[in-house]
Parts: sequence; C-alpha cells; structure tokens
Amino acid sequence: MEKIKVSQDTLYSYLTEHSVKLVRLAELVGISGASMTSCFKHQIINGGNRRSFTPKTIDKLNAALEQVADNLRSCVLTFGSDQVFTNQRGITYDPALVEPIKQIGEWLNLTAMVQRVLGWNQDKKENTLVSPSSKNYGNITKKDADRINTELLSVAGVLSSYEVVPDSESSSSSE
Repeated sequence: MEKIKVSQDTLYSYLTEHSVKLVRLAELVGISGASMTSCFKHQIINGGNRRSFTPKTIDKLNAALEQVADNLRSCVLTFGSDQVFTNQRGITYDPALVEPIKQIGEWLNLTAMVQRVLGWNQDKKENTLVSPSSKNYGNITKKDADRINTELLSVAGVLSSYEVVPDSESSSSSE
C-alpha cells in the first residue's frame, strides 16, 4: 500500500489533535523533545532561517511513526477480566483495565485523550484511574474500552499510512 505523503506541518497538526506525546516520538527519532518541537513550529534559528527536519531526520521520523503505531496497537484493551463486576444499576465495569489504560499514557496524553474520546473531565479521570479510594475507581465499561480501542487503532492506522516528506514534495497542504 502506498503511503500518503504529508508535510511536517500536517503531521504536527495530526499529532497534536490526537494527543500523541512528542517527547516519545523524539526519543525514537534520536533527538530532544525541544528540537522536535522547534522543527515542527519552524522556530527561527541563527541567520534568520526557519527550522525544519533534515532529510536524514525525516527518514528517522518516518521509521518512528511506524514504531509509535505498533506500540499503540499493542495497547488495545481487552474487556472481560476476572475482576468484572456489575453494579446495582446493572452497569458492568472492568477495573483490571486501569493499568492497561495508564500504559496508553506512555504514547498519548491520557487526560486529553479521555476528555476527547470519553468525555471525561479531570475529576472523572482522577477518580476512575488514579484514586483507589474513590468509589468510582476502576469504573471502566466495555463501551469506554471500545471507544479507546477505536481511537488507538485509528491513530495507529493514520501514522502507519503517513510518509513525511520535505515540504515541497507533500501532497497535502499545511495548516
């Protein structure tokens, strides 16, 4: 399957919209998080030139996108552990998904992702995933898991399909 050629601006827009942690991507590329952000934002450096990725770094970036996609696919949640319970209202939860969801936080900003995908606010996230003393701790439904899985697979699919090229060669406009 031929990859979609995109500019670094298009990639940056997608990464930020989907809460991908740039620091993890930078580690895979072998540059600092600050350098990666500087390139994506085209910050002006010595001589008044705008910063962007070199062809060598673009090659590493494309390889890193595949790795991030593979890691996201490995984070897909499986609902139905031996900890599943149904509350008095008939809602079924699987608290065993707390730790696997936290693992997603290695690759995606968890707060932003659960807010966008599940509609959770900061308090709901804290009560469900962080505070074991909360009565809502571990209250993760199959619908929650399915929505998270859809997001993981969607982001992984897009990242796998993208090939970053120097700006003059991209087929999509920068935003």
